[in-house]
Amino acid sequence: MRRTPQRFRAVIAGVAGFTVITAAGVLAATHASAAAGCRATYAISSSWQGGFGANVTVTNLGDPINGWRVGWSFGAGQAITQLWNGTHTQSGAEVTVTNAAYNGSLATGATASFGFNGSWTGSNPVPTAFTLNGTACTGSVGESPSTPPSNPPSNPPSNPPSNPPSNPPPTFPVPAGYETAASLPNHTIYRPDTLPSTLMPIVVWGQGGCQANGTSGQNFLRYIASYGFLTISNGNPNGSGSTTAAMLTQSMDWAVAENARQGSKYYGKLDTTKIAVAGFSCGGLEAYNVSTDRRVTTTAIFSSGYLNESDRARLSQLTKPIVYFIGGPSDIAYSNAMADWPRLPAGLPAFMGNINVGHGGTYDQPNGGEFGRVAVLYFRWRLKGDTTAGTTFVGPNCGLCTNSQWTVQQKNLTL
Repeated sequence: MRRTPQRFRAVIAGVAGFTVITAAGVLAATHASAAAGCRATYAISSSWQGGFGANVTVTNLGDPINGWRVGWSFGAGQAITQLWNGTHTQSGAEVTVTNAAYNGSLATGATASFGFNGSWTGSNPVPTAFTLNGTACTGSVGESPSTPPSNPPSNPPSNPPSNPPSNPPPTFPVPAGYETAASLPNHTIYRPDTLPSTLMPIVVWGQGGCQANGTSGQNFLRYIASYGFLTISNGNPNGSGSTTAAMLTQSMDWAVAENARQGSKYYGKLDTTKIAVAGFSCGGLEAYNVSTDRRVTTTAIFSSGYLNESDRARLSQLTKPIVYFIGGPSDIAYSNAMADWPRLPAGLPAFMGNINVGHGGTYDQPNGGEFGRVAVLYFRWRLKGDTTAGTTFVGPNCGLCTNSQWTVQQKNLTL
């Protein structure tokens, strides 16, 4: 049965706090007799009554390793309830996270990240001690603990490096919020609270129901912005009325102009060569309609698809990579998206992911839930060139391919 436009007018709403707390340490790698050392960052990305979300990032500072096992102890009875990009076990306070099949190898300087949701009662202190494969954090790169140095230096250097990096890369996620601009009426602009030193790619977003409420789904949009993306939504904060596809083009025009305008806070801060058009439900149709703009790098369709065959003919005009995140067979847009899939041009890079959450998705959950997580990974890959994030989508053993929550289809994808 054909879906009518009215059935696409779903509205997402939700407000969540956003708190980031970071604990840094160094984890030792496990290759015997090899230089070993890593840095671990533990960040609480969100917190609500009785629960929280957190991300852990491990950077390998030593020799390449193949297979990791990170451990720590919770200090106040916290428990992991769901984890992605790894496998966890917990016995009392003791937590062990092992790599997934696709992210176990870490070259020197490479990072591995995993995230989780957890529960807490009373308090939620940040763990202060980490291990990797049973080796305690050391804070430096040196010999493996299984083979201590036979001749340690008697006079270690006391002076720090003469030329330390002056602008180390920012570590994401970071606190993010939203604002408006008189020069871009009827839009809501999400950005990191402190603009990063690295250029920010751009994501323009159409809301569900084509409703002009720019803070509908703000949990999801703030989370994307927290990873260093300028994210512009159609509609004012808590606004009303309807939006159009032309408003996505206005967002792109404004961002490009602000990046070039001296005196703008965004002057020289944006990567205007990396722009994603995206949207949920009716907003996904808006994204389709501007996906042929020459400035667009990729299109992201969330629980949406063309309503009839005459519209579906427009798919032949697509030339840039596209991704679909759909709420499974119970999603009212499922049949539309699945009908679009075989009509995509031959050779077009495309990913289709279905998770059984229905049309409303997970946007109002902390950090946008599972849709927020995969959206960030996709934009990190396509807009920031993060191939580790790209392994979530590429190949027969991709991260979502081995995640039992997701049903996956792929076309023409390479890292």
